[in-house]
Amino acid sequence: MRRATMPLKMIMISLMLLALSGCVGSTHYYMLTGPTVTQRHPIKHLPVIGVEKISLPEYMLRGEVATQLSPTQIHYSSSDEWVEDMEDSLTQQLIAVIQKSFNHPNVYAYPWGLSKQAGIKIKISISKFIAYGNYVYLDATWKINDLRRGKEYNRLFSVKVPSGKDTASVVAGMNKAFGKMAQGVASDLNHRF
Repeated sequence: MRRATMPLKMIMISLMLLALSGCVGSTHYYMLTGPTVTQRHPIKHLPVIGVEKISLPEYMLRGEVATQLSPTQIHYSSSDEWVEDMEDSLTQQLIAVIQKSFNHPNVYAYPWGLSKQAGIKIKISISKFIAYGNYVYLDATWKINDLRRGKEYNRLFSVKVPSGKDTASVVAGMNKAFGKMAQGVASDLNHRF
């Protein structure tokens, strides 16, 4: 009789440990959602706009949410991960902001296999996009090429947005910072074309 209860106890202990390990090692998934409010610009006759894939720093490509601990140290949270590829996601969000801002559906990821040629091409390189202390920092440069006229416009952009130290607050701050940058690109388009 005693022999039969020992394997049962081992099975029960194993099941409890397995259940507990699932609770301890749970992963939280995050995504940036882009701006919820888009500033509308007067309807203009804009040509087809091509948006190149946004370039991000290496620490944004790893898949885990990164925060800066000191001027020279970055921490990756193994339990907080991005749900999608950040370069693709941010590029699609920027495209949506431009489409909504100008009520202009002809904005696409560039390059593409379409028969239409782009009249405007946008390239963005984000050099810093991270939380440090109680703020999120975003530093970027963008280049707008007017392919019809052979002109190029460059702009430096930098923003500091308040956030908390927990991951949900950091992601909310990143959403605000990216929204400000996306609105800046749309505003630049409005002034130049």
